[in-house]
Amino acid sequence: MNNIEKIKNELAGLEFDSSEGVPVVRLGLVVTLYFKNGYTPAVISNIVACFRKFSVEFEGSLRSMVYKRYKKYSGKSLESALEAVTAKADQFELYLSSASSAYDVGVYSLAVLTTLEDLGDSLRSYIKLTVPWEELGTPDGVERFQEWVLYLSEQVDAEHGFGGLSTLLPYDFDRYMPIEYELSQKYPGLEVDTMAMAHSLRLVGSIKGVNWFTIVGRTLLERLGGLDSVRRKLSSQGGIQCLEYSSGLVVRAGALPELGSVTELPKLYVAANRVLKPLRSSDPDTLQSYSEYGNGYDEERSLRWYARFDEDGPVAQSPRKIAAGGICTHTGYWFSPAQADSRRFFNAGEVMPEFVGSAWGATFWYWAGQE
Repeated sequence: MNNIEKIKNELAGLEFDSSEGVPVVRLGLVVTLYFKNGYTPAVISNIVACFRKFSVEFEGSLRSMVYKRYKKYSGKSLESALEAVTAKADQFELYLSSASSAYDVGVYSLAVLTTLEDLGDSLRSYIKLTVPWEELGTPDGVERFQEWVLYLSEQVDAEHGFGGLSTLLPYDFDRYMPIEYELSQKYPGLEVDTMAMAHSLRLVGSIKGVNWFTIVGRTLLERLGGLDSVRRKLSSQGGIQCLEYSSGLVVRAGALPELGSVTELPKLYVAANRVLKPLRSSDPDTLQSYSEYGNGYDEERSLRWYARFDEDGPVAQSPRKIAAGGICTHTGYWFSPAQADSRRFFNAGEVMPEFVGSAWGATFWYWAGQE
């Protein structure tokens, strides 16, 4: 069974509609890049070229956009926005989407948020593209996605970034972040990226981590011995391909992206992480905003997610995960993505219960701390 067939087998548990039948969670492909000098005329000109290329390629799918406010997409509105950002070298947000409103999910999207960097070297701009995962199954879908990764990396002179499978949520995403959380607990290959804008404050001089594609600029690569040294180390791992853009390296871990599972990590992602881990941020932001119900990423859970591909990380440390029917190893709080609001206290030695008939599938319990 290849990776596309595996995704199809899991798809029913990866995509959701609201009670009104509106699509609110979809599986997609994402590439997110962080870069400097997003307010300068030269970089703005390249960003404008990215939006024009995207609008031409996906013209028939686009429905909405954001420039100063949420509005209906049209070629005229886009050109007006592009002319405005070109005329004034400043920070700006621009967003195109196939969503019909802020409350349904757009599987085709391109977003950019630039910063003035007026506080010194402490902020980054970002650009993010999403397309449906089904692109993988088209004759040239993988190549087209890779071309977008390389093109965007070149256009914005990317310092670092990543690309792969991700949970896509609406522009108004807050109420659906618990679903993103639960899915990423079940599938480590899913990038948690709804709050990409927040990471522009922390991911300065360091990467978020690895995925199917991992983009790393030359300055960061120098810390690992330089581009050629890193290429040799990565290329020695069968199945990892290294591609260059003018400012760095694009690392592709496998022919197709992987979802992975709580018991089986994507092997090539682990191999890429083995080489690139020293570049990962030691002080990353939390992956999501606060959830009063506990079904979201706080600081501790975020750190565990960042370390998910470490060979000594949470998956390798089995006491952090116990299957239903197993014996509780640590007294404290545990939770299971198999049921909402499942967080509860167990004493060491208790049998971990099962949620029979859960749409999630098998019940696994995860350590949530002693308080």
